This record gives sequence, structure tokens and C-alpha cells, in this order.
Amino acid sequence: MTQDDRIWILMSRRLSGEASPADGEELRQLLAQSPDRQYLFSILHSYFSNPPVDATSLSGETDPGLEARFRRIVDARGEKAQSVVRRFPFRRTIGYAAAISALLVLAWGIYRSTPGNEEVQARAGARTHLRLPDGTQVWLNSNSKLKYANDFNIRNRDVTLLEGEAYFDVAKDKTHPFIVRTATLEIRALGTSFAVRSYPQDETIETTLLKGSIEVSRNGSGDAARVILKPNEKLVCTKVRATPIAGQNPTGMAVNTIRPNIPDSAKTETAWMYNRLVFDGDNFRGLADKMERWYDVHIIVMDGELNHYRFGGVFANESIEEALKELQLTARFNYKINGKEIELYERK
Repeated sequence: MTQDDRIWILMSRRLSGEASPADGEELRQLLAQSPDRQYLFSILHSYFSNPPVDATSLSGETDPGLEARFRRIVDARGEKAQSVVRRFPFRRTIGYAAAISALLVLAWGIYRSTPGNEEVQARAGARTHLRLPDGTQVWLNSNSKLKYANDFNIRNRDVTLLEGEAYFDVAKDKTHPFIVRTATLEIRALGTSFAVRSYPQDETIETTLLKGSIEVSRNGSGDAARVILKPNEKLVCTKVRATPIAGQNPTGMAVNTIRPNIPDSAKTETAWMYNRLVFDGDNFRGLADKMERWYDVHIIVMDGELNHYRFGGVFANESIEEALKELQLTARFNYKINGKEIELYERK
């Protein structure tokens, strides 16, 4: 039995009132990994929450009141949904739980035939993990947004990283490349693992390959700005392309090698997945940007002289104040905390 089949069974049990506590917990965990099914379940639960269960509803046919309520929802979704309904046999010689299962199948057909997008967000100070319909796993760092069509894995496997940082462990599918789009780059992969960083306040966008192979191209640049990355390579691309100068790279794209002999939990590009904030050579402003997202605070560097300091280290379970105290061991500064706003001053 596939995970998708298991979700359908558990949703049927839950909506029919036949789910055990263990079933409910298993469903909660599975839905957390499948945002599209979670969205569908929330819709269904809203109008199946108080279904009339009486002799007629258990007599072998779908409860007509339940069907009528469902059809009103369908009618509101337009012609595509109605065409699916006309092809669906409501009347069945089955019990109430199975009738709900039938309606679940219908609802999923309507949901998949209705154009739209799914958007997943990791708020500031938090990270999230999801599994896409094709089995690809995605981790989102704080202040990140990912969008994909609700027909994902039917026509294509395209996702858009609207902003932020994401790690993709791509399910293999030789006939459908996995494509990540950002405002600056397009990344194509088959079965591979890579990270993408595209925060709006950053001057560059980065993509780092851990295993497999990816093809990266700059939007609107054709083949001239197309790069194939090998494992442990990172592409850094400037968002604003400067006027071409003789002898310089006109694409604004450069490839660097990252250290292959350290675990992912120690690499600056992937440590956040393990709840570790790693910094290596960051100045105060760059480190402050990372700490703002990590701790959900706003940091104001009051003295520009502080940016002469460079930092390397790791934060894991430290509070924001504990982190600042550790930084004071290597840099002369004072700080003032006022709620979620922090001011940093050079210590004279």
C-alpha cells in the first residue's frame, strides 16, 4: 500500500467517525508531509463535520442531504467540477464510511481539475519540511515561500521559490525534470539533492549541489548563461547584472567549490536543516541578517565600524542574548534589547 492510499483510507475513517486515536495521529503526521492533501482534508472536514447519521444513511446509499451539500460546493466551483460530478456514480450499495470514501475520490478529482496553486511558507524563526506529490522532499528555512501548481506531477514538476532558502531531495523521474524557478535563475534536475538561497535583501542568489547533477541558467540569457554543476559546487549569481567589461564574466555567475569532507550539518549552506546556524567569515551586517531570520528579531547596527569584524562559529540552542554574549568574546560591542528590536553599538 502506498502512502497516498493510506492517506485516503485514514481520511475516510476520520470523516466517518471510525478513526482510532492512533489513526488520527498517523493521519496528522501524513498530512503534515502532504500540503495538497491537507488542504483538501480541511475543505472536506468543514462540511462533513456534522453529518446526519440515521437509518437511511446506513441503508446502503449515500445520505441525500450529504450529497446535496456536496453538490452545492461543486456548483460553486464551476463547469469543470460539474463535469466531473456528472461522470461520478453517487448511488452505491455500501455503508456510510464507504460513501464518504466515494465522495473523497470525487472531491480529489474536482480539486485536481481546478486550476490554482499551493503555497507553503516557513515563518521567521522557524523551519518546515514537506513532501511534494511526486515524493520529492523539501526543507524550507525561515522567511521562505514555495509555490507549485495543484496539478504538479501531472503535466510537469515545476516549483517556484518566491523567496528564501530551500533544500530539495528530488525524486527520480527521467521523463519529467524537476525545475525550480526563482526571480533570477532556473534550476533543472532529475534525481538529485541541492540547496537554493534567494532572499530579497541579498545581492546574490546561490545554488549548491550536494549530489547528482543540476543545470542552472539565468533567466532571459539563453545558452550563454547555462552552467552544469557537479557535487560540492556552488553557483553564486548577482541579481543585478553590471555592464559587460572586457575580460570579465558577463553573466554575473561564478562557480565555487565547497568543502566535501565535512558533514552537511557543518556546511553553511545546509546546516540550518539540522537547526544549526553556521557562519564563516560573515561581517556584522551579514551575520545580523542571518540572526534576524533565525531568531525572528530586527537588528540595527548603529555603528558602521562594527562591520570590520568577521565571525566564524555555530549557534544551535542559544537564545538571542546568549548568542550576543558569545559574540562579545571576539568583538567589542554593546547591545540593547527592546522586545524584538536589538541595537548594536561599538564599545569604546
